[in-house]
Amino acid sequence: MNTGLISTRYATALLDFAVEQNLQERVYSEIKTLLHMYSEVSNFREALANPAISIPEKRKLIHTASGESISKPLEQFIDLLLKNKREERLQYIALRFLELYRKKFNILSGTLITATKVDKPTYNRLKSFIESKTGETLELERLTDASILGGFILQIGDNRLDTSVSGQLLRIKSELKEVNRKIV
Repeated sequence: MNTGLISTRYATALLDFAVEQNLQERVYSEIKTLLHMYSEVSNFREALANPAISIPEKRKLIHTASGESISKPLEQFIDLLLKNKREERLQYIALRFLELYRKKFNILSGTLITATKVDKPTYNRLKSFIESKTGETLELERLTDASILGGFILQIGDNRLDTSVSGQLLRIKSELKEVNRKIV
């Protein structure tokens, strides 16, 4: 069966159930915490796929990765997932859940990369400006990367705005190569 189809079905069911229980924001937060664990704990995915680990142990592992005390909708969802032996697909289901949630509640997700930490007023002005132009709520992750030297890189969905000094230097280098190629 198609992994995308499975992920969509389970994610849709979880979102609908969370909305029905009026716990969608809590489940959304728990799913983000769970996905963070996938990136932080390298063996998490392997543990869920390991047939030697019992269902109760996997349940406890997922509960712990989702936060201290998880919501009833997520708890029941995890039980269903384990019952149907779909725990290996949990990461894909969680990612699809985020997509569906953001679409349903008009949330844009993006990343702001700067050479140094951005102060709160500047961050808030940028966030408010983007929200006013798009009419959607913006979740903007802030990262610092000294290698960009200055400026910023803003990635929202498939759109990328690169005003970094390193990006400008690369563009200048490329243009000089092009001019040099035409001269020779």
